[in-house]
Amino acid sequence: MMVATNDTAAVERVVAAALEAEYRLSAEVRTVVRGVNWTLAAGPDGAPVAYVRLYRPEGRPKAEIAAELAVLDAVVATDRLDVARAVASQKGQLLTQLEVPGSGTRPMAVFQVAAGEPVRARPDDLRAAGAALADLHGQTQLAALAPQRELVAEAEVDRTIARIEDGFATERARLVAAVADLRAQGMNRAAGPAGFCHGDFRLANLHRTIDRIVMFDFDDCGLGPQWLDLATVGWWLELATGDGAAELWRAFLTGYGRAKGDAELDNSLRWLVAVQHLRSLRFLQDYCRLDAETWVDALGSAAGMVERAASGSLRFLRGS
Repeated sequence: MMVATNDTAAVERVVAAALEAEYRLSAEVRTVVRGVNWTLAAGPDGAPVAYVRLYRPEGRPKAEIAAELAVLDAVVATDRLDVARAVASQKGQLLTQLEVPGSGTRPMAVFQVAAGEPVRARPDDLRAAGAALADLHGQTQLAALAPQRELVAEAEVDRTIARIEDGFATERARLVAAVADLRAQGMNRAAGPAGFCHGDFRLANLHRTIDRIVMFDFDDCGLGPQWLDLATVGWWLELATGDGAAELWRAFLTGYGRAKGDAELDNSLRWLVAVQHLRSLRFLQDYCRLDAETWVDALGSAAGMVERAASGSLRFLRGS
């Protein structure tokens, strides 16, 4: 668990000084998200000129972060896709180091502002997102540059569940049973194309300018079945959009270039939705301190999602 500072203002001052010294960027700096990674905006309130990410000081090798930034630099913009890229320092470095008050030295990167407006949960935006993801998945050059980590490692599913403490035995047993059910149905077989994956492809990480989607936050990128990115969209729709999930999913799938789902895709998505929810649970295990009540909610949500995947009752797949 990382050491954290309570002095937000001190960190903002240090970041502002680093931007001035290393990037020749003089701007007000303010915190946007203070999480495991600390994100700050540089520029006037409401009109930032850059974003700064202070990466977590442990658990993420610098080489892996550098690979993420290299991927962004190598993405070829299309009529449907662009990304918010890292900005080089005056020394030509995409990744620098910053001594942060209260938490030691942290890797730092400065990013372009993603053009456009946040993507919303409506069919037209989902179609555009699907088209952009298809363009991203088609860029085979990214696999060699990406962090060489396998995003869908089945053993991690079991390890995540095994780490659930005995005080939550009921929720753990539900997860064990639901995962066993998925395996018994053969849903855990790899399917679809393998290659570069965004890893966290959800609407919160997308902006839209007319028909072009601008992607950002490639922190979870890596290698694996590319349908994981589709499953992440379905998982988000399942959590956030209720009974409207199926219509939005069909729009997304159309944009991706599949007029409709099929049994192979749907079965793979059931497994990958379960995997993605358990990946999010593992993040909580690794980096968050939650009280017992919050853990019950988080584990109950995970168990419910995996059970719906096992029973074939995910709402976004209805009618596909």
